[in-house]
Amino acid sequence: MLVLTVLGYLFIYVLSILLAVLLVILLIPFQYYFTGEKMEKEWFKVSVAWLFGGIRFNIYYNSGKLSSNIRILGIHKSIEKGPGKKDTDENKDKEQENGKKSKNKNPYSYLNYEVMEKGFQCILKLLNHCKPRRFVLKARAGFEDPMYTGLLCGIQGIWSAILDKYDIHLQPDFEDEEIKGSLSTGGSIQLFYLLLVVMEFVLARPVRSIWLKNLNIKIKRRLKTWQTLILKRT
Repeated sequence: MLVLTVLGYLFIYVLSILLAVLLVILLIPFQYYFTGEKMEKEWFKVSVAWLFGGIRFNIYYNSGKLSSNIRILGIHKSIEKGPGKKDTDENKDKEQENGKKSKNKNPYSYLNYEVMEKGFQCILKLLNHCKPRRFVLKARAGFEDPMYTGLLCGIQGIWSAILDKYDIHLQPDFEDEEIKGSLSTGGSIQLFYLLLVVMEFVLARPVRSIWLKNLNIKIKRRLKTWQTLILKRT
């Protein structure tokens, strides 16, 4: 009896720890940053941080050299990407020949106006959540055709009206063909909000009716298969 009690408390403690870790992953947002410049030299830095900077993954590019590293609670580790295995055309052909043809319905057939409308709404919510909080762009751009440079001036006026909270400075160059400047941006993403949006889409009425219908069909097929096996054995 004592052993069962100890095992019960141990199970509760382990489950509580797992739930706490899951809540931390879902509630603490991920921070992302991008900084780059194209002048005499080209370089950029991409950084993704979590746990208030305790875990950070960085990618660096400078003059054709790409490097990356990860830092976990002050411990640095460089990451080297080894050569990946390439699939030959022969192997792909063999996999296609040996693979079984799927009997599932084409997923595009499920797309209707209500599903696409709900999907578009959820995509807008995701983009609004993931949009950068800071965006600083300072660039000088010129094209071979002056028409495109003039078009850039018009786009800059539209940006100034719509993206007024961002710091965007575009200087058109009608004499030289060049694109130079710097970009700095950053924001945050919370997995809990992304999960809520995905659940909202999956549980929406037009989507829910589709997967419930498919689930009902699969259950009937499985029951029919089991019934056939039982009749054969009897």
